[in-house]
Amino acid sequence: MPQGKWFRIGYGIIVVLLIAYLASKVDFVFNPIGKVLAALFVPLLISGMFYYLFRPFVRLLSMKLPKAVAILLVYIGAIGICYLFFWMIWPPIRDQSINLVDNFPQIVASVQTWLESMQQHEWLKEIGQKDALSTENLTNKLTGSLDELLNSVIGSVRGIFNVIMNFFFLLGLVPFMIYYLLSEGDKLPGHILRMLPERFHKEASGALKEIDASIGSFILSKVLTSLLIGVLTFVGYLLIDMPYPLLLGLIAAITNFIPYIGPLIAFIPTAVVALTVSPMTVLLVGVVLVVSNQIEANLIGPRIIGKQMNVHPFTVMLLVIGASSIIGAFGMIIVVPVYAIIKIIAIRVYAFRKHNHIPPKDPLAEVIERK
Repeated sequence: MPQGKWFRIGYGIIVVLLIAYLASKVDFVFNPIGKVLAALFVPLLISGMFYYLFRPFVRLLSMKLPKAVAILLVYIGAIGICYLFFWMIWPPIRDQSINLVDNFPQIVASVQTWLESMQQHEWLKEIGQKDALSTENLTNKLTGSLDELLNSVIGSVRGIFNVIMNFFFLLGLVPFMIYYLLSEGDKLPGHILRMLPERFHKEASGALKEIDASIGSFILSKVLTSLLIGVLTFVGYLLIDMPYPLLLGLIAAITNFIPYIGPLIAFIPTAVVALTVSPMTVLLVGVVLVVSNQIEANLIGPRIIGKQMNVHPFTVMLLVIGASSIIGAFGMIIVVPVYAIIKIIAIRVYAFRKHNHIPPKDPLAEVIERK
């Protein structure tokens, strides 16, 4: 049997595929495990995100206070921020959302009117005569796309509500899980190292520190920059008299979690709403988004991000596009930190194997040494 490097890699792939195939034949064993892991994934993800958000404040307060008191103070501050949000910001967002849904037919009609007016231009008349690019066909396609978009949003909201209701008990445990992470999270790397052989401790410790710093930097920077983008776009929409400024600013803040293509995703629904005002408003919306993202990227972002993930922008775009087609919007958000973790582990494993590689002895050299 061939024993070359690539043959060994091929054997490994075959073994992995064979194990996966056999596992699919006993899905009655793995399905319950998968359901349990899926149920725990949401609260663990939420707890991890808030752990990295709260940890800097807990460490700062712990310099002068006991850690339990520091965690309690951070909890009180978080509850106060949530109360202010639901008291001051949520009511207008709710009203604007209801108003937008109620006015959706008028928005579609306005877009249709704009398309019909565009066909009157001389340089578009020849294009408009073609059946595939006629105003009627474009209007029907756009109307269908907008209807699908609205139904998708409504379906997503219902899906999120169902998820929250199904995992209500587990989500109720999130504050306790966050407290445990904040109080005992520093001990987690030690527990992981104890499960590994001692010769791997140095590289594993470095990898764990690098992963921790990368994830913490990503979460903290994304939350802060998203808040800044939301505020900047909200102010910009107010200056150009854009309808639903708070709701559209919130959309810009949420989509900012998606690297690089988030602003483009935020621009599409905002541009549709802007067409109900005037085509010039669409241009102004683009200016607001570009200016706000440039301010965040060049002036504010670098000051608060700190250590960034070492991932090339082109790689990020490919990852986001690929994750969106496989997992959806959720995958677009988590794909970058997941890729960064895999990259860190792969680099550390390669470095360890390279520096600890012992070349095989030459049989001829052994004979000479014996003589």
